[in-house]
Amino acid sequence: MIKINYTKHIFILKKLINPRFYRGFFRLSSYKFFLGALGFVFILPSCNEMDSIGLDLIDNRIQLSTTDTVTVIAYTQKEDSLSVSGADFHLLGFTNDPLFGKVKASIFTEALPSSLPPTVVSISPDSLVIDSVILSLAYAGYAGDLQVAYNVRVHELMDVIPLDSLYSNTTIETKREITINNPVLQPMNPQDTLYLGDDSIMVPAQARLSLDQEFGRRFIVHMDSLNGQDAGYSTNDQFRQYFKGFLIEVDEPELSGSMLFINLTNSNSRFQIYYRKLGSETQYAYVMPLGDALGRRFTNFDNFQDQFSSNLINEQLQGDTLKGDSLLFIQSMATYRTKIQLPHFTKFIEDQNNEIAINSARLILPVEESMLPDSTFKALSLILFAEDPETPGRFVNLEDQFVTTGYFGGNLDEEKMNYSFNITKHLQSILDDPSKITPLYLRVSGSFQNAGRIVLKGPGRQNPLRLEIHYTQIVDN
Repeated sequence: MIKINYTKHIFILKKLINPRFYRGFFRLSSYKFFLGALGFVFILPSCNEMDSIGLDLIDNRIQLSTTDTVTVIAYTQKEDSLSVSGADFHLLGFTNDPLFGKVKASIFTEALPSSLPPTVVSISPDSLVIDSVILSLAYAGYAGDLQVAYNVRVHELMDVIPLDSLYSNTTIETKREITINNPVLQPMNPQDTLYLGDDSIMVPAQARLSLDQEFGRRFIVHMDSLNGQDAGYSTNDQFRQYFKGFLIEVDEPELSGSMLFINLTNSNSRFQIYYRKLGSETQYAYVMPLGDALGRRFTNFDNFQDQFSSNLINEQLQGDTLKGDSLLFIQSMATYRTKIQLPHFTKFIEDQNNEIAINSARLILPVEESMLPDSTFKALSLILFAEDPETPGRFVNLEDQFVTTGYFGGNLDEEKMNYSFNITKHLQSILDDPSKITPLYLRVSGSFQNAGRIVLKGPGRQNPLRLEIHYTQIVDN
């Protein structure tokens, strides 16, 4: 908790249609106003008290005040599962940070035929030759060290991925681990290109995993047996009963590695089987995308597993919330968030006789610069939610989020090294209905599809986390 003295600035103005207009009162660009103001300056020496000018013309006094003494309580919490339906990117990798600990990110994803019903060229199983079975994943970005290689594992799912709301940290039983011929993955920079075959084919950066040929054979034989039969697959749901999808994960490396951002909607993210007839040079391809940017419904999500190693975080998770007065920890990937409470805000309102209007209110969140992460892991944007007054545990957006672009805030100010949120409308709504004062929750923005993290100064520090309120109080004569 924090207490800082606040300063009141009292101005005596003639009745205004909108008291908030006072902020622009001396910003008019008209030359006539400038000349009038200049004349006013020369008149001032003949006045005994500037504040007494025009008192006989004013019916009330508008008191304009500022405070940053409203008590703020904040502490770190373990993040709950995050809704990840419709995510643009998915994370694959492993990191080990001395402060935030270990985090592993895995991907559950479907693979569906390019067209329905799926068709294959009819080849007798005895004459079928499988040339290659490739699972490719298109890179979209990364955080961390690309020099660290991974041992990759791919599993076939036993259950269909749920089609309703999907959440990170969900687990699905796997049927079998699929043999990978090239299990060591050396990550690529997404800006690089990859050459295939005899280096005559150039493709965008992607991970290409060569899977067991027998695993691919079963698809061609099975689909060929269904050609022209009523038992064929004409819908995605029917095909899901045959093949549920993949779990893609990595083993923990010896050194801290990277988080790879995978774009499953990219056409290069797909499961593909190349086959031909024995003795023939003609090759065929059976392609199953992992996602579709054109709107077909695919289901996929991330699974995050974390193991914290820092006592600074562990103390708060174990219930010592007073430690949040000093440091607050926020990390994406369903790891850590910050809970913020304003327990005495209604008391502050009552102390002003409930006769105030909030001109502006900003939540200021200074960064603990001595604990800045590597630049690729720095959280560039945070997001703020409120707990639903009617449904505890459910988060809702603040009204301020929908005003105009840039109004709400939340982006890292690299010069001031802080984040800030405009929560004026939210606090004004509490003035109208005090039951709306519920805890606020601070997360990394897009927390399920980036690896951002940050440490903030708590409300008990110098240059602390604080709430700055500028308000108007009208006092009748």
